[in-house]
Amino acid sequence: MSPTQIEKENSGQPPKKGANKKPGRFSLWLDDLRCHLTIQKWRRSQKKSDKRQRLFDRIARLPYVDVAGNALYMIGFWAEYLGVCALRTANHVVSAVFGNAAQVLLMILRPFIIGLITLCEDLTSPFIRMASGLRHIRELPEDLPEGDQRTIRKEKVRYFRRGAKLYLPLVWSALSYLLPVGAAVVLVVAVRNELGRRYILNVQVNGQSVGYVESEQVFESAREDVQSRINSAKAGLASAGTPVDDAQWEINPTYTLVTSGETMTESDVTDAILRASSDEISDGTAVYIDGALNYVTTEGDHLRTYLENVKDPYEDNTDPNKRIEFVHNIQLVDGVYFTKSIASYQSVIDSLNANSTPVIHTVAEGETPATIEQSTGLTYDALRRYNPSIGGQDDPLPADSELILGYGSNLLQIKTVVRSVYQEDIPYDSTTSESDEYDFGKVVTLQEGVPGIQEVTQDQIYIDGTVVDTQRVNVTVLQNPVAELIVKGTKLKSGMIAKTGSGTFVWPVPRYSYVSRWMSAGHTGADICAPYGTEIIASDSGKVETSGYHYSYGNYIVIDHGNGYKTLYAHMSGRAVEAGQAVVQGQVIGYVGSTGNSTGNHCHFEMYLNGVRFSAVTLFGGM
Repeated sequence: MSPTQIEKENSGQPPKKGANKKPGRFSLWLDDLRCHLTIQKWRRSQKKSDKRQRLFDRIARLPYVDVAGNALYMIGFWAEYLGVCALRTANHVVSAVFGNAAQVLLMILRPFIIGLITLCEDLTSPFIRMASGLRHIRELPEDLPEGDQRTIRKEKVRYFRRGAKLYLPLVWSALSYLLPVGAAVVLVVAVRNELGRRYILNVQVNGQSVGYVESEQVFESAREDVQSRINSAKAGLASAGTPVDDAQWEINPTYTLVTSGETMTESDVTDAILRASSDEISDGTAVYIDGALNYVTTEGDHLRTYLENVKDPYEDNTDPNKRIEFVHNIQLVDGVYFTKSIASYQSVIDSLNANSTPVIHTVAEGETPATIEQSTGLTYDALRRYNPSIGGQDDPLPADSELILGYGSNLLQIKTVVRSVYQEDIPYDSTTSESDEYDFGKVVTLQEGVPGIQEVTQDQIYIDGTVVDTQRVNVTVLQNPVAELIVKGTKLKSGMIAKTGSGTFVWPVPRYSYVSRWMSAGHTGADICAPYGTEIIASDSGKVETSGYHYSYGNYIVIDHGNGYKTLYAHMSGRAVEAGQAVVQGQVIGYVGSTGNSTGNHCHFEMYLNGVRFSAVTLFGGM
């Protein structure tokens, strides 16, 4: 009975239920296992201890053990001692360098510090003395309690004069610093104001001011316009047989810079220059064609109406995306012009309609006025005006008959501009990289490419129903493209990393003699002749796919370049690389020989793209 049970019985308490219960089989088995493991662990540690002891005993029995131990001890001691000495020396050197550097730095900065202190004293001394003097002046009534006000005022004046005379050098010393600073501030402010000032041009003719323009570009444009109007007037006089005096037509406007004035437009200043230059000036309308002044008339409003009527038959107000314009850029500009350059309204109309010819359309099978309207842009009403005999819009027209679509000349030729808006894809970029995380030749797409979307506003220009030009007016990107990311594996089974081929090849036998024949219907590659043992190099980087012997190729090698290309080298006298090995472009892979089905020393060279053999002459035609 255990002591605990005895104590419980002596205390009069009954023992707990199950106190005398024997341990179970599992508990006994677990205790045996723990004992067994403990014994095994002790035996292993005992064996290790015995091995160490035997090793120490063997070492102790070796000759000269004590000598070796002492030698090792001395080596360690001296190594430690030398290390400590080196650290102490380095510490002394660093301390000396930093100490000297601090002294040198102090020597360099000392004059600047003293100068700064002197500057501050020179600037503040007058103000300190002035403050002290003013304080003393205020305290004079207290120092002279017996004196009257007149005596006190005299004493204040005397004290002020004496202080001003005594400390005037201090004031001049302060001003010697302040005046240059003030001058620099004034200079900066003046330069800033001048640079920020807005200058305009005062245009003058014969010394008389005619107006102001914004810039020299406006002035030059106005001067060119003046010369254009002069040339037009001179051309009119020359065509009428009137002699032209060039000196009479010379106008040389100038300008000066001013800072204020009401600026004028290019057209207004041109008119002002002409008014100041000649008395023979009249109001008129100039006809500019493709930027050149061709005619001047006084009937500008009538001419505008006439030109609108020329375009009117082609107009279609129901289609906001269609507009009618002249092929030539015709502009009417109101202004003042030389009286002698003004032509009659009828002569201008006749010149614009010179060589006027009807525009003929040959009717195709099944065409109607409605289909012609769609293809040419000419409205049905305008078509009936030119061809009164046609029927309704949907009535078929006789095949091969001719219709008049209008009358045009080279100057008044009509073009139809049709605007359309559509969406199109934006091609995505593709980026290819290499990674040794994937096997050689394996291509992995890390990110799929997604095309972008852009909205295109486009004008199609029709002349006589035929598209002659297409112009993009605006392009708005609605969605940016997502680039495609491709990774090509470079890892070989041997653990080497192979570089993927660049797609650019080099000649495999640099020291060759000649090419006896290229690939043909009866021959699978190029035969590159060279002396026995000449080096053969890899035409591009990649992995050696095959390195062996073939009854026909003899010693041969196949290189997979990892980008769809493969190259084969045959009839070698010896191979310098093995299958599975990585090679780089230009690396020696073998030597010229005549093994296999061969009649002389040469390298048989074949090229493949995606499994299809192609002739090396396409890349090395000049060899």
